[in-house]
Amino acid sequence: MRTFFFLFPMLLASAWLHAQKVLQIEKYGNPRAEKIFIGDPVTYQLKGEDIFHDSYIEDIRVEDSLLVLDDRYVNVFDISALRYERTWPRATGISLFWFGIGWSGFAAIGTALDGNDDTKYRWSDAVVSASALSLSFAIPRLFRNKTVKIGKRRRLRLLDLRFKQEPWED
Repeated sequence: MRTFFFLFPMLLASAWLHAQKVLQIEKYGNPRAEKIFIGDPVTYQLKGEDIFHDSYIEDIRVEDSLLVLDDRYVNVFDISALRYERTWPRATGISLFWFGIGWSGFAAIGTALDGNDDTKYRWSDAVVSASALSLSFAIPRLFRNKTVKIGKRRRLRLLDLRFKQEPWED
């Protein structure tokens, strides 16, 4: 009985809730699709162009196959590629930076404080630190963006997920 009193108001409330319009990226053979909502930033490349444009989606017109961006209208069929910012390269670069600093610092402190004259800061310590520091600057620059080409295996689809009332229900 308690579940009835919980579920019944939820069912009534769902009739008044409205879904939204989305830009969906579908990949052939993959049941999951990636969704981009109104208000999200999008970086796209148009067919026949070499540059990428940055913008925000202000509206989606499903019936016209148009994306209303903050500076223009773009037909979905004219988009040839999308670009995403990756987060893991920056995190990996920060981790490698502190690893290199830590390796060199602990090797220097250990050499200075161990009381043994036979142990020294070696070239191998400097090589590990230098390679970690150089990779910490190179990885974020090499793997910053992921470019998804729209074509045979991927396609864009505009969806209107709003609840539509029938004309006789007004």
